[in-house]
Order: sequence, then C-alpha cells, then structure tokens
Amino acid sequence: MTNIFDTITFLWSGTLRTASRHLSIVVLGGVLLGATACGSTSASGPAETAPATSAVGAPTTAAADPTSSTPPVPTTAAAVAAVPRPTATIDELIGAAGQRVHIRCTGQGATTVLLLAGFTGGAEGWAAVEPAVAARARVCSYERPGTGTSDPATETATFTTQATDLHELLNTVGEPGPYVVVGHSFGGAEAVMFASVFADEVIGLVLVDASPTTWPASLCEVTDDPSEGAAILQGVCETFAPTGNSERLDAAAAFSEARRITSLGSLPMSVITGTRRELPADLAASNVDRLNEAWAQGQQDWMALSTDARLVSIDDTGHHIEIDQPGVVIDEITRLLP
Repeated sequence: MTNIFDTITFLWSGTLRTASRHLSIVVLGGVLLGATACGSTSASGPAETAPATSAVGAPTTAAADPTSSTPPVPTTAAAVAAVPRPTATIDELIGAAGQRVHIRCTGQGATTVLLLAGFTGGAEGWAAVEPAVAARARVCSYERPGTGTSDPATETATFTTQATDLHELLNTVGEPGPYVVVGHSFGGAEAVMFASVFADEVIGLVLVDASPTTWPASLCEVTDDPSEGAAILQGVCETFAPTGNSERLDAAAAFSEARRITSLGSLPMSVITGTRRELPADLAASNVDRLNEAWAQGQQDWMALSTDARLVSIDDTGHHIEIDQPGVVIDEITRLLP
C-alpha cells in the first residue's frame, strides 16, 4: 500500500501543491502534518543556548487546568506597562539538553503576536506572515517538542500542557504580553486554550482553519465504507494516539480539554476558514456530507466562544491559509492589534 502520508497529500487541501511550494507538508484529513526538518526562517538556523533557568516542560500547575478553581495570575495594565518591551531578535533553542525548544521572536511593539503551527508542523509555515506582522508588532513563533528543530518529545502532551509550556517559555526568554494568539489547524485549539488559561494576558485571537473539537472523533467514525479513502482516514486515526505522532499529542484528551472551554467572554476573535473542502473521490457521499457538516459546525462553535467574534470565509485556498492566502491572515492579525 502506498505510504499513507504520500497518499493523503490532497486531503482537505483544496488543490495539490508541488513539494517545493508547500514545503513538504502533507495533509492529514483536515490536519496538515508538517513533516519537514527545517524549523527556522533564518538562514543560519537556531543557536543553542545554555540550559534555561526555568526548563520548558515543567509539571503543569493547577492554574493551567481550565476546570480548576485556581485562576491564572493576572497581568494588570500597569504591570504590563512597567515591563520593558523586547526589541532584539531571538532565534534559539531554549532549555536543557533533550528538552530544547526552538523559539523565534522579531519586531517590536506594545503587543506580541504568537504564531502556533498545526499538528506536527514547524514554524516555516508562517514565513509569509511573520515579516508583515513584525513591521507592526513583536511576533514570536515556536516549535513544540517533536517538531521542527526542537528536541524530540519525551512526554505525552495535551493542549493544556502545550499552552502552559509555551507560557513558561515566553517567561524564560522575556517575552511578556499582551498577546494576540494565532493558531492554525490543531494549533487553533492550543491558541484557544492559551487564551482561556492566560485570559488576562490575551487581547486577541485568530483561528486559521482551526480543527473543530469534534474532528478526531468525526474522522474516526468513517465506518462501513469499503473505499480506499475510508481506509486512509482510518490510518489517520492512528496518528492521533500519543505513540502515533512526533509531538506525543493525545488528541482525544486534548480536544476533550478544549470542549470544556465554553466562553472567552468578549475577546476580539477572528475565525478564518476555507469555504471548499476536498475529500477522496471514492469516499461514500454520506461520509463526505457528514465530515463537511462537522467542519462547518466546528467553525460556528469556535465563533460562539466570544461575543466579539467574526467569521472570515475564503474561497480560493487549501487548509494552509497562512501559505495560500497570507494576506488574509495578516489583515486579521492587524485588525486585532491596538
């Protein structure tokens, strides 16, 4: 059987891309799996540093649990104003040996934009977005353990652990809020988690074709369909287990956490999504309809989290809107900047 990652490059991407154009990113049923080895947008690559004083990947605190009664430590406007804003470019591997995480920050401004890649993706997908945003604000991208140039993941991850680890990483390198958080695909759910746990530090949220909280379950419900397309989707399901992906993400547990977030209040929010989806041609019509409906409903569910949310539908795009239509993403980020 053809390698599953090669076979499903067309899945939910809108149109096929050449390998040079999409940076060898393959699509996993609406989740594009970033399989490239390069993670930095700089020519020389990230520099290694001495072990950080606060290692990324420390045990999750009670405040990181969205269902915990312990609120996150607030960041007041006065406290934010008192913190010097960073201006120097950072492009480094941070942490102790075996736990190093790549982070890149550039630009300057009163707000820091965080760019979160999709499932197993590196920071290279933001190459067309970062320079434009850096002209208006501070912007940071990072690569989770097991992605890009970061060290391999050693522990099971969920969106809660990813969000809290990111916050600790930002503290370690001295990148304070306020933040506008931008997440693509699975990174959209991580962005929502970050905005929920660290609500006092987030002033805007942009979801870029964010996978619905029901998406893994929806894909894995393709049964009684003898088509090759259905077999492909069943293979995708295997990547959602911690042992099936480089991030060691437990997708079922992660999206279960995200479903428990019911409101982000009046947080300014943009939900960007493509209007057209493509599935394997031989997939049963009932499954095609069900999956399209699940995706559309998922975008509405993201919208419902905030009273100040808007939907931005894009016609001519695949799943990687930040690559196909970067101008739309840049515009929505800019709109949320103070």
